[in-house]
Amino acid sequence: MNVQKGLTIVMTSVLALSITAPALSVSAQSNTTTKEVTTKTTTKAKVDHLTAEQQKSLIEVAGFDNVKQFTGFYANLRRAVAQNNKEAVAKRINYPLSVYSNSKKRSILDQKQFIAEYDKIMTTEVKKALANQRLDELFIRDQGVMVGRGEIWMAILDNKLGVYTINQQIHQ
Repeated sequence: MNVQKGLTIVMTSVLALSITAPALSVSAQSNTTTKEVTTKTTTKAKVDHLTAEQQKSLIEVAGFDNVKQFTGFYANLRRAVAQNNKEAVAKRINYPLSVYSNSKKRSILDQKQFIAEYDKIMTTEVKKALANQRLDELFIRDQGVMVGRGEIWMAILDNKLGVYTINQQIHQ
């Protein structure tokens, strides 16, 4: 065996012994208290809030007066839909509401008609899109704010913030 190879083996053995020796000495001590250390693996959870870019777009692109105007409306709409409060949802609609289904467009003219047809308009898929939508994933453009893949569109029309389109044909 050459000297360099022998030296490498000795150094490796010393290194291995120095790494394991503290562990051996700790385990040999029977009358000591040990402190349990746990490590938690955490994944960074997404926070459900509008990004700075979205906040800017709400005002500069979509035409909202301020961010709270939208976030308050949006929270109330989600709550009303989750509670199946037809009257509260109907108050958050811009009429005439366009409903796209089976490649046809229907117009819902007023609150009375909306409430009467609520279950046909607010399908399970439309409700799920709203319930599952994260604020930081909303799509904002000059036509307003899109929920899901286009199931719901809302904007300020005639100085009133409201839902102006429900698109059911995404799931057909």
